[in-house]
Amino acid sequence: MRCLVLAVLFLAAACASAAPQAKPYRPEVWLCTASAEELLKQAEWPTVRRGITGIKLYVGLLHEPKPGVLEKLVKLVKENRLQVAVELGCCLDFGPMDETNGEWSARSETTALDRWYAAGGRVDYLDLDGPVRRLLFPENRSDGKCFTSMDAAADQVVRSVQYFRRAHPNMRYWHLTNFPNWGYLGDVSYHARGPKRQDYGEYDDAHRIVANKLRAAGIPLAGVTIDNPYDYLIGERPSVNLKPATVVNWVKRVRAYEDRCRTERLEVNLIVNSERGGNTSDDLFAKETLAMVDTYMKAGGRPTRWIVQGWYACPKVIVPETDPTTLTGLVKGVIERVRGGAPRR
Repeated sequence: MRCLVLAVLFLAAACASAAPQAKPYRPEVWLCTASAEELLKQAEWPTVRRGITGIKLYVGLLHEPKPGVLEKLVKLVKENRLQVAVELGCCLDFGPMDETNGEWSARSETTALDRWYAAGGRVDYLDLDGPVRRLLFPENRSDGKCFTSMDAAADQVVRSVQYFRRAHPNMRYWHLTNFPNWGYLGDVSYHARGPKRQDYGEYDDAHRIVANKLRAAGIPLAGVTIDNPYDYLIGERPSVNLKPATVVNWVKRVRAYEDRCRTERLEVNLIVNSERGGNTSDDLFAKETLAMVDTYMKAGGRPTRWIVQGWYACPKVIVPETDPTTLTGLVKGVIERVRGGAPRR
């Protein structure tokens, strides 16, 4: 009997030790800045260079690079073993508003990508910045032309990505959305404009249609990128029609989208920044970006990547990392929050 009890206890212990353990949360941290040349001052951000996984470049930098800059950036990337993403439009709203838009747009942007490859670089990811929105609601067109069907717009996304794939077969793709300006799961957008109070429309449809069409074409998305600045996340950005904007739990909405994407086995990138800070000062941008990280983690958010990204007037200063109000100083703070330090990748 004693042997039987010991055997049962041994088996139970073995099963317990074999049970899958929850993996520690080890997210990637990336940075993105329009002032990429400042990153060439490598001596001024050594800790961050060891702690980040990659940098994201705007395609505009590749369209009109200054002489020698791309080669120096490629050298930086290789020396620090960083991955590279490029944010671009995918379907350009100043292109032809017909079935040729996808290929026309991709051809234009591939010209820019080719400059990076010619300098010796490679692109790991393309971040497709709101291509459906660009076709449904094009900006700065005097002829009033636009797509009226989300399905038709998504077809052009597929044609664009197919062109990118032919040009550079090893790239993968993220679908970026300006999340507050869409309704989600029947609820309103942040400003609650338009006949359905959803501004650009229902993002559940946009996400599903684009993801399904790309999967059917054999080019499935690697992930999504969520653009939802801090002041929108906490409802402090004045809304056009919601008084107050806090009538909607925006953090909960972003969390729901993150969870939904995980069920679809998609990577989730969260851009962290502050519109209010970006239009005010480097100091406020840094403080509110860190507050966004704290707020989202407290709500249970665990994105695959935290992308510290700005397109506002601030931060004006990129280095050194020893100043917590610079961009690299802010990235250092984000790394410390989400990873408890900045170990080498």
